[in-house]
Amino acid sequence: MAEYEASFVDPGHGNSRAAWTSVIVMILAVTLGTLFFFLDMPALVWASAGLLVIGFLLWPILAKAGFGVKDH
Repeated sequence: MAEYEASFVDPGHGNSRAAWTSVIVMILAVTLGTLFFFLDMPALVWASAGLLVIGFLLWPILAKAGFGVKDH
């Protein structure tokens, strides 16, 4: 059986605190936005859209702060 370098077998794509935090914030934003849309609360739908943008920007910010994928 061939021996492979660990980074080749498991590149660690998105498996970091930065990625998980960002995705959880974005899932929460979409869930709340859907709920507020159903309840006809347009201001909170837009607030949820803003939270979605914050979640999107959170990933690179946290990655540069040292919470991203570490090199093998």
